[in-house]
Amino acid sequence: MNETLSLFSSGAGGEVAAVLESSPGPWTVAQIRKQCGRKAAGIEAALRELEARGAAHRLPGARGTALWSARPLEGWLDEAAGRAVEAARAAASPVAEKKLISAVWPKALDPQPLRERLAVLEREGRLRRWPGKTSAWWHLGREEAMAETLLAVLGERALERKQWLREARARLRGSSAAEWQQAAAELIGAGRVMAHATRIEGKRVEACVRAEHRGALLEIYRPVIDRLREEWRRLGIREEDVRRFLEPRGAAAAELLLEELRRLEMESPPPNPVARLRRRAALQALGKDEFDRAALELLDQGRVYMAPHDHPTGLAAQEREGLVKDGRGNFYVSISSRP
Repeated sequence: MNETLSLFSSGAGGEVAAVLESSPGPWTVAQIRKQCGRKAAGIEAALRELEARGAAHRLPGARGTALWSARPLEGWLDEAAGRAVEAARAAASPVAEKKLISAVWPKALDPQPLRERLAVLEREGRLRRWPGKTSAWWHLGREEAMAETLLAVLGERALERKQWLREARARLRGSSAAEWQQAAAELIGAGRVMAHATRIEGKRVEACVRAEHRGALLEIYRPVIDRLREEWRRLGIREEDVRRFLEPRGAAAAELLLEELRRLEMESPPPNPVARLRRRAALQALGKDEFDRAALELLDQGRVYMAPHDHPTGLAAQEREGLVKDGRGNFYVSISSRP
């Protein structure tokens, strides 16, 4: 093509190109004409020349008329797709397709190319379509979203199963009660949620809790414990005796071990061999497993330090028996208290 076309020499092409470069648009011919002050025929001819040169791009308008921009349609789609993914990830629930498109796509453009791009994002796994009367989009599929919602509702709490499902359905609508029951059963079956059924004052209670927060199950017994405490007070039982009764034996064993370790360290500077502590008369009531659990509990709490043996497999079985083992291949040979 001749690089010195008449429209450019007359200035129309340059003026139209300048308008397109001034803003991405999209522009109608009437809007460009208003900026240039030239006749529509001259504007359209200049646009065709610019299109042939790759300097102008025809875009599909929402009303069936062509719109124009210095940016190609693919550029518009790439930008809108990125914004759609970000919007879906930021949303607390699936976003209706119409709402998503209006948030990322110019109203003047035909939305069909973006709908096709959303389908591509779905195939790539970057977005998930939620079918219904009208389509919706989110970064999670229905099954994934239901599982995540159920876990989020539990948090660190223990909830009765009915309350758990009721709160989850209120957060994420669009699924049936049977589907929620199935999603909950799958989490329980996978071990991500624990379900505990018991009877409290004659009433059957099924409590659910995330596996990593199973200690929260104790809360369902709090009303019972509070009533027992009140009854014990009426009977004249001292609070100190109540606390001792309710304290887990493992915790009592750990306190006993720590107390005896500190006595040993007054006689023998730390660190001391685990076997020496194990032989202390005050600890003879603890079996090996109970002693080891108490020592490991103190280690987890940061109240003692225990040094692992470098080569436990080289020891005789009887020697290893005198060490503290954690069940993960570690054998601890010495122990010292921490301030």
